[in-house]
Amino acid sequence: MKWVLAAMLLVMAVQLSLGWLLDRAAAQRSGTMTLSGLESPVQVYFDAWGIPHIEAASDLDGYRALGYLHAQDRLFQMDMLRRIGGGRLAELLGPESVETDRFFRSLGISRFARGYEQRMQAQPDEPHVQAMQAYLDGINAYIDSGARPLEYRLLLARPGYFSIRDIAHISGYMAYSFAEAFKTDALVDHIAGTLGERHLQDLVFDWPDTLPPRSRRPAQEAGDVQNESALLPLLHQVARVEQQLPAPRFLGSNAWAVNARLSQSAAPLLANDPHMGFSIPAVWYEAHLRTPEQEVYGHFLAGMPFPLLGHTRQHAWGLTMLMNDEVDFYRQQVNPDNPNQIRTEGAWQTLQVHEEVIKVRGQEDRLIRLRSSAHGPIINDNAMAQTDAQNPPPVSLLWTFLHPDNDVGKGFYGLSRARSITEFDAAAGHHWSPGLNAIYVDIDDNIAHFTLGRLKRSPQSNNSFSLLDGADSEDRFRGYRPYSDNPRNINPRSGMLWSANQPFADENPQRHLPGYYAPSERSERLRELLQVDATFDLADFKAMQMDNKRPQTLAMLHEALPLLDNRLLRSDLRAPAAEARELLEQWDGRFNHDSAAASIFQRWQEALMEALFADELGNQYAFFKQTLMAEKTLNALFWKSASPWWDNRLHPSRDGRQAAVEHAWVKTIEGLSEQLGIVPKRWAWSRLTRLEHQHALNDRLRFASLFSVDPISVNGGRETLNNMAFDLGGEHYSVKAGPSTRRLIDLADLNSTLGSNPLGQSGNPFDPHFMDQAELYNNGHYRTQLFDWQGISALPHRLLLLP
Repeated sequence: MKWVLAAMLLVMAVQLSLGWLLDRAAAQRSGTMTLSGLESPVQVYFDAWGIPHIEAASDLDGYRALGYLHAQDRLFQMDMLRRIGGGRLAELLGPESVETDRFFRSLGISRFARGYEQRMQAQPDEPHVQAMQAYLDGINAYIDSGARPLEYRLLLARPGYFSIRDIAHISGYMAYSFAEAFKTDALVDHIAGTLGERHLQDLVFDWPDTLPPRSRRPAQEAGDVQNESALLPLLHQVARVEQQLPAPRFLGSNAWAVNARLSQSAAPLLANDPHMGFSIPAVWYEAHLRTPEQEVYGHFLAGMPFPLLGHTRQHAWGLTMLMNDEVDFYRQQVNPDNPNQIRTEGAWQTLQVHEEVIKVRGQEDRLIRLRSSAHGPIINDNAMAQTDAQNPPPVSLLWTFLHPDNDVGKGFYGLSRARSITEFDAAAGHHWSPGLNAIYVDIDDNIAHFTLGRLKRSPQSNNSFSLLDGADSEDRFRGYRPYSDNPRNINPRSGMLWSANQPFADENPQRHLPGYYAPSERSERLRELLQVDATFDLADFKAMQMDNKRPQTLAMLHEALPLLDNRLLRSDLRAPAAEARELLEQWDGRFNHDSAAASIFQRWQEALMEALFADELGNQYAFFKQTLMAEKTLNALFWKSASPWWDNRLHPSRDGRQAAVEHAWVKTIEGLSEQLGIVPKRWAWSRLTRLEHQHALNDRLRFASLFSVDPISVNGGRETLNNMAFDLGGEHYSVKAGPSTRRLIDLADLNSTLGSNPLGQSGNPFDPHFMDQAELYNNGHYRTQLFDWQGISALPHRLLLLP
């Protein structure tokens, strides 16, 4: 009886504690409350999905209310993003986050943020500065008077106030997430130094239709001493850090538009689905803001006052990653008589030393010393401290984001306020980093593709995907082009535009913009679906966003099918191999959840990639296979049997494309039979792939896993339009990124605008709007984004904010 009584008391204690936590963390969406700093009352209407529609008498009141409401739903998410960019995770999460903090401090984001705050404080009358400060005041008012989010209660911690520098910290993390160079350049430099020019030539780290840039390092020949890249320790550190990040990365995107001539409504249509890491809460926060100065329905990042995506009564826009190369690494020559001096422009330059303090929860503060050169921060000092590597040359980071003229807020402030395509273009010109594509439509039947960001001027620097020589004047940085030189496409004759992280179309190869572009499959699939003799409506655009077909895989598969002989297998697996081959012959290239052929192809392609690259790359293959470069190079080299990559150094009997294709086939059938049984029809894609939204504290705090969302099966795969991205390797594919929102806009009727969120508006796991959109999203359905104030004003949930 005693243990029964004890159990009952324990259950009651848990229930009481949980009830207390829930009550204290609940969001207020009705009634009346006071918000300090307001000049006039603000009326907020919440729709059925918990999305606030804010009506304010002035812009500043509107932004102040937005900051408060955003914090009410997403404060912990805001805090995580600013802590990552600013290198302050260990202050909250403890010593296991020290390496992550060291890494982000070494990028120079925190120093940039301090300077940015000073520059903004020096111009307090600038409208975008006033708007940022009003938004931050709203966040801080919530910290003062609102409920403390559940995560802080479990961590026994409290959030600190937000400042303008935190907007720069969050922007810095976003820019870092977009910079594929941190992974790719180290591998390219390593391959140049260890394998040589012939192998380097066949890599596709830019775009398949262009010749890759040549490294100016002498090519290695057989028998030469191999030179590993000075960036390899950084590559290993990046891999470790990204496994620990408590926030999603920003990875890619789709956006397209057609003009009135191709629209069944006789008005332009826009579709956009940015591809970002899945997380709890989901990436975007939706809010509708109306003041006498502006009205916008926007998608906001946590801690950012201006919408990155949005629509107004005049225009709408979507974003994708430009994928341009805005990062250069410089190998520095050290003075043998003074290790703190490097060679620059023919003279020895003394490196600057910056001391920063990392606060560590439960431990003493850590003092770290960071160095920087005229090119930028020394990026590999801290990486070297984590390895046994011996005295490699320092490597400087030249990164567009860190330029002092980069105003992280002004451009986005202007995008939603533009009254014409000219004003939108002018606002876009204020954005520096990261590089973005904006697909734009307006009620005057304009459609346009603008490239946002400052592009590097120097051809030598801009074309280098390997390390540059910091002492060589030919490699010196030559500044940026004016925004007016950026590629753009306004009202094309075709009446359509699309962006899927491909290069900007230009017939002049001299104007090619070097970058780390995605594989061409999504772009080519959009071209195929758009270039038809038909007009479109939102139902057509829905089908395109949910499209799961990869036509390029079929071309590769049809070439390989004659080599996929069941007699290559041992006798007990020949019948399954024959059945698997038949499934591939009948496959339409769609990655549907019930497709066995999708599973077979994905495993065969992965095995083929390993056969092609693993023998040359050795330990670095684990990093290489997760890059965009790996997939692009595999797609290109499959049709180039003469490449030296097909020579197998470890197993000469597998030399050549045919031997690699056959070996991959054997490995595929053996692996799937062992994992899923010997009946290929049962090898459904859903048995290999799963999407699981994980809370930021999932591996850090007991019981935090209870806040994660159960795994689900998915339609889609790597580089389908309905992009479900996952890392290669392992028995199962855990989907880590995909459409972070789906948006469909018809300017003929803004009240019919459609969208969906992978989870919901709230970051509180016990809020009714925490995951109320998940079923819609998972089934490919949409909800209406309310824009009609007559209907909005009739909503039952209203919150009145008073001065």
